[in-house]
Amino acid sequence: MKKTAKTVIRKTARLSNYYNSKWYVLYVQTPRESADKIPLDKQRHLINNFKLATELGAEIIKVESSSIAKAIMDQAGERNITTICVGKPHLNLFKIILATNVFNELLKKLSTNNIDLVILS
Repeated sequence: MKKTAKTVIRKTARLSNYYNSKWYVLYVQTPRESADKIPLDKQRHLINNFKLATELGAEIIKVESSSIAKAIMDQAGERNITTICVGKPHLNLFKIILATNVFNELLKKLSTNNIDLVILS
């Protein structure tokens, strides 16, 4: 997972530079991801990813929410974001089924707000 995040950060940085646009890295911390529940190695990867993104010109946004899709849409609305980039999920079938509702909710909200979704591999 850490490699995917770094790849998405680098590709998004290139897209941002190409279009000469501002870009953000959004981290939505869900209730099950509070600091006392995330293993130290994962916290370290998260901090390293924030550092990489900042070095490449991103503004880091951290929000707490139980709804990832709502948090993404709230930030997109607040900041007039027109394109959202996400990494291609590398999940097992069970996790895909669990994530489907979040993804479907996000797609519905994006389509009603004229926001493009780019899935990076």
